Amino acid sequence: MGLRIELESALDALAGMIPVWREKLRDPHAFWPQFDALSAKILARARDGDERAAVQARLETMLTDAGCARPGRR
Repeated sequence: MGLRIELESALDALAGMIPVWREKLRDPHAFWPQFDALSAKILARARDGDERAAVQARLETMLTDAGCARPGRR
């Protein structure tokens, strides 16, 4: 099942921000509050559990693709 165009667009925009944030932030830990706030807004727009799971999977994939790992996680 595909995601709604609105969610896909929001996820694409968020994915495009990641390289810019990583380049511009003086403190790499400042990335996470920004990412979490924006991703929570996208997740809140998911209509049901399947859509929410698809959004979460996409978020995890974009972080992996960008080489981002939360501090303390391996």
